[in-house]
Amino acid sequence: MSGQIDITKLWEAVNQTLREGAINRPLWQAALIAVPLALDEESDSLVLGMPSERMEMAGHIETRINKARLQEIIQAKIGRRLDLKVIEGTTIEAHRRAAERERLRAQAAEEAHAKAMGVRSATASWDQLNEQILLTHSATEGRRFNINRAKFLIRCVRMVADAEVRIRAREPGREEFHERQLARSLEKVASICEAPPIMVSLEYLRYRASRERRAS
Repeated sequence: MSGQIDITKLWEAVNQTLREGAINRPLWQAALIAVPLALDEESDSLVLGMPSERMEMAGHIETRINKARLQEIIQAKIGRRLDLKVIEGTTIEAHRRAAERERLRAQAAEEAHAKAMGVRSATASWDQLNEQILLTHSATEGRRFNINRAKFLIRCVRMVADAEVRIRAREPGREEFHERQLARSLEKVASICEAPPIMVSLEYLRYRASRERRAS
């Protein structure tokens, strides 16, 4: 993992150079306690282990000024700038556990992001349907007449049914979410038509059942 760089000798040289510069006893002590464990090529980082009982010393290595000083020394030694990671524990097994925790955190973050994007995508689809319902109502002439309200209701029932099929196909496995959004859309239609929500829902279920019978 450390390639051609002997990280033990490198860290010894870093400690020696530190003491040749400005006095910084907390950093000196932290650097002496730290154990070089691995060179992470993927993140271009030198992984340092700190004993559990001295973990508070890690802060002296991780402060912006001290970390920059250590990086300058390392770059002067090997011609390459490395990041520094301090973990709890001074064994290879400790490094393995820390790497696994980091992998799991990254995976969880990616899954959470994907889930959030999925929620936004599905929500946007239902929101788009609700906007379409409003536009359809705005384009309906003679909206004050019951016959035209009924025609609007029929159009919306078909519109919602078609949209539900499309949205569920794009976002499967989210039944409760889709049911909530469907109820929200039907309630919007009911509000616009000034009709009882249960009657609009009943009309919707009748239309959906008839369409399923025709398809079978």
